Amino acid sequence: MLKYVAAIFTVIILLSSCTDGQTNSEPDSQESRNRKTLMVFLDKGWNGKDLDAIDSYFAESIVRKVNSVNLASSRNELTANMQVYFTGFPDLRLEMDNLVSDGREIYMSWTITGTNTGVFGELPPTGKKIKISGVTRMEFDHEGKIEVEEVYYNELSLLQQMGHTLSPPILE
Repeated sequence: MLKYVAAIFTVIILLSSCTDGQTNSEPDSQESRNRKTLMVFLDKGWNGKDLDAIDSYFAESIVRKVNSVNLASSRNELTANMQVYFTGFPDLRLEMDNLVSDGREIYMSWTITGTNTGVFGELPPTGKKIKISGVTRMEFDHEGKIEVEEVYYNELSLLQQMGHTLSPPILE
């Protein structure tokens, strides 16, 4: 009888362990899917300069902030924003330095390099090489598409590396 009770107890523990594992694996699979989405987008979108990839990896309604300024609230605006970088730096490369994910959020530190051989926004090309590091926080929807992207980097350093200077204000 004791062996029978021990066997039932063991089966109950194993079954409850399997159930817990299934419950816990769902966030892991979502987190894994989000990581994969990000990695493919970095490869195709940023390094491959494939702006059509935005439709595949971003939600229809997105929020993209750069240094706390809202720069894009749609895929079309995001496309235009990324095109500014691709025009200014045709050889732009983005390398991920570190990545931490937590469920629906991913935090990534990165470094971009490139040469300013094209017009960057309204700034003429300078031929200067740049190397800028920054941090991005992304939030994914339940379908695994990016719906929020917050980017932080030192814009002054970027402009200085392009050869621009900061002049003190003229006080009257």
